[in-house]
Amino acid sequence: MKNVVFLLLVGLSLISCISKSSLELLQTIKLNITEPSGITAFNNNLYIVSDKNGAFYKVSLGGEILKKFNTKFNDLEGITIQESSHNFWLVEESERKLVKLDSLGNYIQKFKIKGKQHSNNNGLEGVCFVESENALYVINENSPKQVLQLNLKGEIINKFKLDFSKDISGICFDKRSNSFWIVSDESKSVYNISKKGALIKSYKIPVNKAEGIVIYNNKMYVVSDSENNLYIFKTPI
Repeated sequence: MKNVVFLLLVGLSLISCISKSSLELLQTIKLNITEPSGITAFNNNLYIVSDKNGAFYKVSLGGEILKKFNTKFNDLEGITIQESSHNFWLVEESERKLVKLDSLGNYIQKFKIKGKQHSNNNGLEGVCFVESENALYVINENSPKQVLQLNLKGEIINKFKLDFSKDISGICFDKRSNSFWIVSDESKSVYNISKKGALIKSYKIPVNKAEGIVIYNNKMYVVSDSENNLYIFKTPI
């Protein structure tokens, strides 16, 4: 009987460790950006991509647009920056393309990412760069919900599936904890996961159509595609 009670307590403890909590919302900012769908941060600025007009924007931490970069790509869903070179990497969902631009937004090259998707709206949704590995991590939104590790030639060198949310719509790397943060617009949640895809913790967020996420200066920035809003949360760890 004692063993049974002990096992029950251990099980409850494990459940509590992965149960959903809420994040502290610090600020909500209306963006003058149509359908913001991805976000990254660098040198005290945010960079936000729009999947409406094929552009991305340099934005202050307070949400003010500082510069607009036009591209020739239409269905942009994610953005990250390679800090060592200042190059931007973007993902285009419908055609499964990884796009490389220089620091001024000039086109360098593009790669077709292998894989199947059931529709134009279930493809590549987010991207982040891990400097210590010189590698990119790209997410596939659904069918399958998947994280792909890519080299700088756009080749898949590793991948793993995720099964804890209805979809996945954004990803960022957290240097402090050496882990990833994933956002799901359908589940209205963010998830902290290990570099191998194990779920560490999940949090509910009051955001409709959350499409992008980044951790910067101990704050979490989330963009809403449908509301054109930037949500700033206190980082939980």
